[in-house]
Amino acid sequence: MMRAAASLVRPGVSLAVGLSALAGWLLVSAGPHAAPAAGLAVFVGTFALSAAVSVLNQVQERHLDALMERTRRRPLASGSMSAWQGLAVTGLLLTLAAACLWAGFGPGSLAVIAVVLGLYNGLYTYLKPVTGWAMIPGAACGALPPWIGWLAGGGAALAPEPVYLFVLYFVWQMPHFWMLAEANAEDYAAAGFPVPANSFSGFSRRAIPRLWSLALASLGGMAPLFGLLAGPGHAYALATVCPAYAALAVFARARVLRLASDGFLAAVVALAVAERLAG
Repeated sequence: MMRAAASLVRPGVSLAVGLSALAGWLLVSAGPHAAPAAGLAVFVGTFALSAAVSVLNQVQERHLDALMERTRRRPLASGSMSAWQGLAVTGLLLTLAAACLWAGFGPGSLAVIAVVLGLYNGLYTYLKPVTGWAMIPGAACGALPPWIGWLAGGGAALAPEPVYLFVLYFVWQMPHFWMLAEANAEDYAAAGFPVPANSFSGFSRRAIPRLWSLALASLGGMAPLFGLLAGPGHAYALATVCPAYAALAVFARARVLRLASDGFLAAVVALAVAERLAG
């Protein structure tokens, strides 16, 4: 039962989404007058929204998931849960997300939910069987959580910090999606999903995610230009982390690079939050 629930809501992904939104909230709200309950509401709301998006996606792709080894045992793909039950779970999670995000957005929480559903369950899900470049709207959706948290904390929509974090998360996801698709190429082929790497030569397939990773390393080093990690200690940490990750982008195996990319993103965001909390 617990395993089935976990495969539905994908707790690892939803936890990362919730923590990213919380980081955005802390960057604008950190201080003696910060309300922990508001931060908790942002975390729970974005966790629930991510879980709802995941369940709805599995309702939409249940017949294709049944063709892939890594997804065929999921409740909706295996038939142990009906599509109507999946939609009911989605509705409950969306209600929880709206209730939690209402504190920061008011009626605007419905607009936030609509944008996320439109990007992921709309554009991404329906383009996925058509083109491998569906990862672009998917990455855009995945880059929204810090911005959502920032806005929920009362920050200006186009302030340098959330714009920077959106671009950072977007660039991180491009090699992440690419390497994940490469690692599961046979599964994707079985379900008829196109993989963008198949349009390139072997050398290009190996080089492109590394170039994106080098771009991520460079972008991470630009944080002080956007008002983050400008203090001497944090800037020194950044100057240590970025070259180390860049070296991995060039020399590491794809699986190691994927893990290193996750760690690098988490390190940059954690350092930025730590600086604000200490400030």
